[in-house]
Amino acid sequence: MTTIDATIDPPDLDAAASLAATAAGSVPGVHALGSLLGRASDAVRERVGLASTAPGVKIDTDRADSVTATISLVVDYPHKLHEVSDAVRTAVRTALEPLGRGRIDVDVVVTGVFGPFDRDVVDETEQKADAAGDRAREIAGAAKEKADAAGNRAREIAGEAKQRADAASTAVRERTADAAAVVREKADDAAKALGDAKDAASDLAAGAAAAAGEFARQNAEATRREQAQADIDAADRATEGLEPTDEGSALDTSDPAQGGRADVRVDDERADVRDVVAEALEDAAVDIAIAADEVRADDETPATDEVQSVVEDERPQN
Repeated sequence: MTTIDATIDPPDLDAAASLAATAAGSVPGVHALGSLLGRASDAVRERVGLASTAPGVKIDTDRADSVTATISLVVDYPHKLHEVSDAVRTAVRTALEPLGRGRIDVDVVVTGVFGPFDRDVVDETEQKADAAGDRAREIAGAAKEKADAAGNRAREIAGEAKQRADAASTAVRERTADAAAVVREKADDAAKALGDAKDAASDLAAGAAAAAGEFARQNAEATRREQAQADIDAADRATEGLEPTDEGSALDTSDPAQGGRADVRVDDERADVRDVVAEALEDAAVDIAIAADEVRADDETPATDEVQSVVEDERPQN
């Protein structure tokens, strides 16, 4: 791994580490830089974007401006370890000399030997990491598809619910309008029927009042005629000096003991006739008022008051 000293700028150290790693990796017999475990860790870190710039390479500097490069590597079987190490030292030193950092020391650490029957754990780790990444991407894609499908279904359900709500609202408005129209029609019919009943009751009451008035007038006229005839008869009897009594006997109108004057008896008869007529008219008016009430329910009309006034006008005043 690359070690960064505080006295050297990080970009220069990174450049030196990259040069050393490239030079060491190009030497025949170098299977890989770093240890097997470190390489596996770096492979995983590389998949997530955290790998170092030069795995297996460590650069150190001191105040004398000297550079020490430590190279960790795995040697392929059957290459000799010391030959591979010497070749790596020469290659790294040659690569770092153009930097002008003074003396360059290169240390080589062999972390393992890779034979023909050994498993490359780095390749396996990379394959597993790649498979895990692919599986993660598949799961993410499937989750996105499910989320999209759920979103589409939710939008469809929301659209269907809105359509049903709109249809229900429209149906309610239509039924409300129909009910209101029926109520208005019923109310108009009831008002018309009530008006017709009132008109019929008013006409009946008016006709009854007119009939009662005509009946009262005719009876008053008959009463006046009878009264006039009674006056004539009474005058004739007064001329003779006699007036028949109720028992048919003669009555001397000049004798106070016989009943007094003839005009008193005439007034009594006239009052009796008026009482009889008034009672008949009153009974007729009551019957007419009852009939009018049955037709127009409890609604009072001026016709009833007119009938009553006619009866009271024709009733004799004692």
